[in-house]
Amino acid sequence: MHLRRAVSHPFYGWYIVGVALVAQFVAIGTQTYAATVFLKPMTQDLNWTRSEFSAVQTVSTFVMGVVGFVIGALIDRRGPRALMLIGGLVCGAALIATSRVDNLWQFYLARGVAQTIGNAMLGSLVVNVTISKWFIARRGMAVAIASAGVSLGGVLMTPLVSIVVDAWGWRDAWIALGFLVWVLIIPSAFIIRRAPEDYGLHPDGITPAEAARISALKKRLSAASEVQWTRPEAVRTKTIWLIIMAYGIANVGIGALLLHLVPFLTDHGWSRSEASWIYSIQAWVALISKPVWGVLMDRFHPRYLSAFGFAVAAIGVLALLWAAQSSSWIPVSAAMALWGLGIGGAIPLQETVWANYFGRQHLGRIRAVAMPFSIIFGAGGPLLAGVLYDSTGSYGLSFVIFSAFWVIGFVLILLARPPLHPSERRPAIEPSSQQHEPAAVHG
Repeated sequence: MHLRRAVSHPFYGWYIVGVALVAQFVAIGTQTYAATVFLKPMTQDLNWTRSEFSAVQTVSTFVMGVVGFVIGALIDRRGPRALMLIGGLVCGAALIATSRVDNLWQFYLARGVAQTIGNAMLGSLVVNVTISKWFIARRGMAVAIASAGVSLGGVLMTPLVSIVVDAWGWRDAWIALGFLVWVLIIPSAFIIRRAPEDYGLHPDGITPAEAARISALKKRLSAASEVQWTRPEAVRTKTIWLIIMAYGIANVGIGALLLHLVPFLTDHGWSRSEASWIYSIQAWVALISKPVWGVLMDRFHPRYLSAFGFAVAAIGVLALLWAAQSSSWIPVSAAMALWGLGIGGAIPLQETVWANYFGRQHLGRIRAVAMPFSIIFGAGGPLLAGVLYDSTGSYGLSFVIFSAFWVIGFVLILLARPPLHPSERRPAIEPSSQQHEPAAVHG
């Protein structure tokens, strides 16, 4: 069926959003949310330390940074379909292979390398860049809905994996995850498309003139006038480096906490099942807050919303550290909910900032610039938490450090003002009049 005819109602971009939701549920759910359940049974069964188990996340971050830099350019040039299909096949096979590991090097190879490569080809970078090509005026809401898949990973993946581990053991649980990936991702890969222009459509499913009117009301860039930055132009701005530093530093603690929160709770007296349900509270709050973040992003500047999210996350993790000492459900649940609210907007806000600041055309290449730096910021978080736990017997110091990182991110993102494209800058001297005028200030 011709795509343009098929998508006249509803706009095909919303199918892309649905695929992105499923893909992020799979990628983040298997890479992050499931891992927290496996930490204790695997370390106890295989006689590993928590820092040794956590180091696989460090390996994963290095691999993701290298692979992501290549994938960013491939999205712009080839589109997401082949990437997602291959990624799903590789990810599922790697999860099944993880069920057979007995040594650390096997674990690092199957999970840290192979699974990460698969998830990089189907996960957030691929689908969010694609969404940003399909939406402009409604980009904030589209990215927010798709990123609900991340939160669904915590809502569904953690408690369900906990049930399977308790019933069948951790090895069979890895096998079940592998087949789940194949069932969800292989059909999804045949639905996703590169960009609306390839099929005679416009972003948002509306004409450029209609987009301009909507964007004027929302004070957003329109489909007709959105400035398209190239990667060389973007890297010459101070803004891109502030964005990379802000989100990189602030997000160091997310992966670490998502990996270590269930062990943190079981260390304070809750069973693995109880800890998994408490853990899912942050995911529920993050999920429910996604539409709210989407509405806010269509009305307020995403960098201010990011700063607010960073502040709430910093307070939430400190509150969680204090509440756990009480061994009471109410304060721990409240603190977990507060932290979930803070991180709930992390992905949609970041993706919206990138797309709004630098346009759609070369977005994959520009986003890829951040990948090597994601290695630096993301690699140490999970390992740091594991090492500090092994040396002190507590997660307290690492939680405080992660809270401080969110505060630093709060400051940096407020400094990241939208850049002014070189084509929009006025010359210091007008040739026709030779009158002196102040030069445009960058940033």
